[in-house]
Amino acid sequence: MLSAPSTAELAAFTGRAVGTFSAFATQALAQATLLFTITTQLGDYPEDDDAEQLARNAILELADRIYLEQPYAAAKATPYNSETIGSYSYAKGGTFSRVREGERIGLFWWDLAIDELAVADRSIVDSGSVANLDRADVYVDGDGNRYVLGPAEYTGPDGLGLDVNAELNPRPRLG
Repeated sequence: MLSAPSTAELAAFTGRAVGTFSAFATQALAQATLLFTITTQLGDYPEDDDAEQLARNAILELADRIYLEQPYAAAKATPYNSETIGSYSYAKGGTFSRVREGERIGLFWWDLAIDELAVADRSIVDSGSVANLDRADVYVDGDGNRYVLGPAEYTGPDGLGLDVNAELNPRPRLG
């Protein structure tokens, strides 16, 4: 299980003094860590230093959002989740509901970490990075550039290809 970052790490990440955080900061860090674990299906931090820092930044960023939204929890819990004023309408959406649905939440580090670190075929998110695709679905050219195979290039599990009339060149570069 992933260990939650400390309040001191949260303070360093946000640039705010440790003394400005209430006791709820510890709970926000625990909640963010649990959400990250559930979303990515990671049981341990990645061994790669950069990937571990990416995971920690994602957890800290979400914890800060949870911490900052906490004073408004009562207003967010009201039954009025949408409103229309004239021709303008909006819906109240919370960070947790978007995380639960596997949607991007608009937090840079969180969205990037979910895209890069979510375990393939085990994550609840709708998309992932090319690194998480089955190797049979990824084409690597002579220069090491990775591409997702298109339908005309794909051979299914039965060994039959798909007959698609499509222009394949140039391929969109993915990484």
